[in-house]
Amino acid sequence: MTAISLQQTIGHGTAGVGGQYQPHHPSLCNGRLALHEDGTLECDHLSVPADDLRTQCCVNHSVAILLLELAARL
Repeated sequence: MTAISLQQTIGHGTAGVGGQYQPHHPSLCNGRLALHEDGTLECDHLSVPADDLRTQCCVNHSVAILLLELAARL
């Protein structure tokens, strides 16, 4: 079985949404990733604000996948 990177799947699944950030949106980073209480998403290279549409999509996708996993265990 091949391991799937949830972070990479969500990051690439939201491509083209929101602003363009250099060198990359934090959701595409292979390093440390942090979501702060104020909604800021940060990797070792960049921090994006809470109102970034791509960040919001990543969080929404993550919650949806978590709910599907939880429902499958009921």
